[in-house]
Amino acid sequence: MCMCPSHPSSETTWRLLLTVTLNLPLGSVLAEPAPADVQPSDLAGLMQGIGGMRRLPVSGVQMVQSGDQVFFVSANGRYAFLGLGFDLWHGTRLTSLAEADRLMQRIDRSRLKLAGEDLGALDLGTGDGEVLVFVDPRCPQCAALLDRIRALSEVVLKTYRFRLIPLPVLSQASQREVLALNCLAETDQPGAIAALLEHRTDVLSPATGRCGQGPIQRALVTAHLLGIERVPFLIAPDGRLQSGAPADLSAWLAGEEGA
Repeated sequence: MCMCPSHPSSETTWRLLLTVTLNLPLGSVLAEPAPADVQPSDLAGLMQGIGGMRRLPVSGVQMVQSGDQVFFVSANGRYAFLGLGFDLWHGTRLTSLAEADRLMQRIDRSRLKLAGEDLGALDLGTGDGEVLVFVDPRCPQCAALLDRIRALSEVVLKTYRFRLIPLPVLSQASQREVLALNCLAETDQPGAIAALLEHRTDVLSPATGRCGQGPIQRALVTAHLLGIERVPFLIAPDGRLQSGAPADLSAWLAGEEGA
């Protein structure tokens, strides 16, 4: 897998985060009663009974379970947050590490709308099952996955629509190639798809002006919000998340365990 060192600006990220959160249906989620105050002595007791910890897919926060109670601790152990915790993307309260593990492996696509066309997606396949695939054109593992997708049977390509989202995270060369690819897609979608699938993005004419910049910015911010740390990265039609190429692509698409 190819690591992703780049991150969008914090201001841009927070703007999108607020937009996403404010558009989620949160009424029933936030109607939970607030817990009673917890004193430091109570926290000490909880710390002694820790049964497990899990790093959440957000910077600097770990979820801790002590008996049947859960609370949250900063990565350096300095701050503890007690009270109710919610996964707003799923609209549910976090009550256990097991539940957090289950939710971290997927997103609720009916709540968190991801419009591939806004992210510069290039489509392969005509099916109803939408698969989002984030790739960097200079990532060898991404190129190998694209070859596997391209070789899928006609039946599979009529079952799924692979929305290939160029994500320039590896280098300045990646950014130049994705800009050129997005710019080409504005006037020649088939040509852009062919260039990506045939690994010819390095010979495309450079983008000029602001051509192609919008999809890149939105794709980078979306990747940051989703916690994408490496490419390729896939999102299944049912919301399952896959970091790195699946060992068995067909089995993964079908939702088979261990694929």
